[in-house]
Amino acid sequence: MEIKYWKYELLLKHKFGISYNSRKSTPIIIVRLKQGSYVGFGEASLPPYLTETQESVIEFIDRLKLSDINSFEELIFLENEIDKISAHDNAAKAAVSIALHDLLGKISAKPCYSLYKITPQQLPYTSFTIGIDTPEIIIEKISEAEPYSILKVKLGTENDKKIIETIRSKTDKPLYVDVNQGWDDKHYALDFIQYLAENNVLLIEQPFNIIKNDDSAWLSERSPIPIIADESVQTIVDLDKIKGCFTGINIKLMKCGGVYDAYKMILRAREYKMKIMLGCMTESSCAISAAVHLVSLADYADLDGNLLIENDPFVCQTVVDGRLQISEGNGLGIEPVKEFLNN
Repeated sequence: MEIKYWKYELLLKHKFGISYNSRKSTPIIIVRLKQGSYVGFGEASLPPYLTETQESVIEFIDRLKLSDINSFEELIFLENEIDKISAHDNAAKAAVSIALHDLLGKISAKPCYSLYKITPQQLPYTSFTIGIDTPEIIIEKISEAEPYSILKVKLGTENDKKIIETIRSKTDKPLYVDVNQGWDDKHYALDFIQYLAENNVLLIEQPFNIIKNDDSAWLSERSPIPIIADESVQTIVDLDKIKGCFTGINIKLMKCGGVYDAYKMILRAREYKMKIMLGCMTESSCAISAAVHLVSLADYADLDGNLLIENDPFVCQTVVDGRLQISEGNGLGIEPVKEFLNN
């Protein structure tokens, strides 16, 4: 099996602000696997708050020696072997995992979801993310998000109430709120969540720092709406650490190591009676499509990373009228943009 990779920079349509930083672009590595006449694509998205870089992903990929695959069992064997190479490098692993699934789907003439015997029902709506910004820009983003039924709002600053008031002055759409560890006091958090619940907020992501699991457990027990772990849960190993502290978890391919690892996390979380959100970083349609193939197994979806960028290197329609959809075709159902291939 032949491996190639490229550095690429995803350019955001707007500056993307969360509780502790903002950015206008996200570096990624695009991976291509080739076996005979078949090719599969994968992606590692590398926002600055991750420890991985383009260079570390390349170093990881250069260590790989991948054998050919012709069955799901061989794919899982390779996934397990790749996982043994490093205890970290999860975005790098995700890039290879996504490419392997795309490749095997094309070899098998099947869409990726069928590899897991998933029968997609009507897929959920994805939220559309509005980062922390000025009231004027937030209003502009609300207008751009007109096709989307659910908005995801970044909070975690002293202006949280003002942000909600700005949004509610323009729309009554249901909201997901992502605090990105931005709150410190559990009593303040509970009081503010009561206000959020009155304003049609459906869930709260990661209210406290990852070291405050006790506060998260206290809040989850009292909150009228679900409290979802994000930064507190990276891989399946973390599930045992946060069991009982949150209502649910946000699974991202870049955090957990890829498609197979995300599938295992979903099954384990269900054993623990936890809600499932499938989320993303700023990603192209390649990685987003991989997550969409699993989204039938989730309660919530936040798979809008490709909708926030202006230079997607792949062609794939993942959303129609705000609802996620799986593209027709084998593997992920994606095609690279010709200009990207030419370069």
